[in-house]
Amino acid sequence: MQSRYYFFAVLPSIFLAIFNTQSSHAVSIIYEKDIENNISSDKVIYRVGNREGQASVTEIKPLQRGGTPGLLRVLRDAFPDWRFLTAEPKVNPLYSLNGEFRVNQYYACGNLTSCGFPTTSTLVGGVGALLSVEYIPGEGDPGIINNINWIQRVVSNHSATSGTHDDKEDILDTRSVEEPFYFPKQDYKPNFFDRPYRGDSENSHYWNAELFLAQRIGRDTVMIYDGISWGWRNQTKRSRQDYCPVSSNNSGQNCSYYDFSDSLSSGNEQDNFQLSKLTPGKKFYAYIDNDIAGNQCNPNTYLTASGIRTLINDDDNSSEIGDGFASALTGIIPNDGAINFNVRAANPGARGEDKGNYELNVMVFDNEADFPHVVGSSGGGGVSTERPGLTQQNPILPSAKEGNWQVFRNVPGCRWYDPHTTYGFEFQALDDTLFTEILDFPIGDDDRFTVSVGDRILGEFGAGDSVDFVSLFGSGISNFKITDIDSLLGSTAETAFPIQLAFNDRRGSFKMRPISQETSPQSTPESTSVLGLLALTAWGIIKAMKIRP
Repeated sequence: MQSRYYFFAVLPSIFLAIFNTQSSHAVSIIYEKDIENNISSDKVIYRVGNREGQASVTEIKPLQRGGTPGLLRVLRDAFPDWRFLTAEPKVNPLYSLNGEFRVNQYYACGNLTSCGFPTTSTLVGGVGALLSVEYIPGEGDPGIINNINWIQRVVSNHSATSGTHDDKEDILDTRSVEEPFYFPKQDYKPNFFDRPYRGDSENSHYWNAELFLAQRIGRDTVMIYDGISWGWRNQTKRSRQDYCPVSSNNSGQNCSYYDFSDSLSSGNEQDNFQLSKLTPGKKFYAYIDNDIAGNQCNPNTYLTASGIRTLINDDDNSSEIGDGFASALTGIIPNDGAINFNVRAANPGARGEDKGNYELNVMVFDNEADFPHVVGSSGGGGVSTERPGLTQQNPILPSAKEGNWQVFRNVPGCRWYDPHTTYGFEFQALDDTLFTEILDFPIGDDDRFTVSVGDRILGEFGAGDSVDFVSLFGSGISNFKITDIDSLLGSTAETAFPIQLAFNDRRGSFKMRPISQETSPQSTPESTSVLGLLALTAWGIIKAMKIRP
């Protein structure tokens, strides 16, 4: 009798264990030839007008079955009379796919790149990407029957409808107003092809898509299956060659150009550069570019110059290129024809401001009439430019809202960010962004906050503390929570609870939403697991059966 009791008690635990360990991504992603290896290294460098640009595609990643909350929201907004069902196995166990997404082509396009299919047309003046992907059904997949199509959601900073840059969009990408599918009135179609682009390649863009397989059931019901995320982005900056303007007497370039490259590895490091044999009395302009590929936190540079009439110290963040942390200054070449430049972190030791690569550029102008900057009476100076995110008091604010999520799209890393406050917040990374570190917490009456990842509480932290997720987990993370926020810190909603974050790249996207005290995480021993709890439950049932009369 005891073995029978044991069998019936343990059997539900076995089923539950299998159920809980089933992957939410049944469809695999495969690549033709070396496409996967080329994605991270394939950059398209282009030039348009007086700007230089770089375009690249984002990593293709699997998405959960049944669609994301954002996809379901745009579907219901666009087609409120339709029903959208999930193919997640927990809800519909029979609707599980085991096929493959085969990526046949995937690359970025510059303004003069062949960007057709296969390569038959050219984007003139545009920038974007090309994706060709095919679904290969597995044995028993419902996709081999009929009515399979594709559904795609697009989020970008340039609406294709309005054609206006920085007019953000979050839309359902469909060719029909009658159906939510990418291909209108299309039966089973395993091949998906898209070539999104924008014509203003002189501007920087982000374009992110969620692409799902979907099956039409009846007249107005859709079953959503597995999906992938993909997209592209480009960054532009003013070309170096065009910083020296054409002379007023049409004699050609009107200045001499000098540049240095280096990096700051700590808050106390100082780099020195010298220019000599310059023409005394000529005006110069020195500026820093710190928006360099490979930077995680673009350094907040402090630029000084000596050897001229006065010593110039100005952390004014007025460089015309860079990401807002870069400084610039002007001056007049002294009698000995030499200038000594010094570059260091503006706030030595402050996390997020002290490390990274940069370039120092110097222009010496021949004709004073062509000098485009104002030189101070002391012989130098700059124009202060305060940009959001540099301080706790002036944080970067959300750019959009999705339900109760506040969304931050394509923001520079290592800055201060802030929505409205509450008891706590949940942070969720978007696209290919990962959180690598909390660099600092705000200063205020409330000085201790609890940080947790999943069910693991990392501890209490306050102003001046940092949390290095890479050291704790071996890599960046996509989700964490901060709770025990007891009081407002700023005098306005915009400065209520700012926080300084670092990403796995120099720019990133994420969203955050308020959470209540009732839903805050509880401390859980790391050794406790679902299987352990199920086994304990089974043991209790056995004991109860054994003592039954």
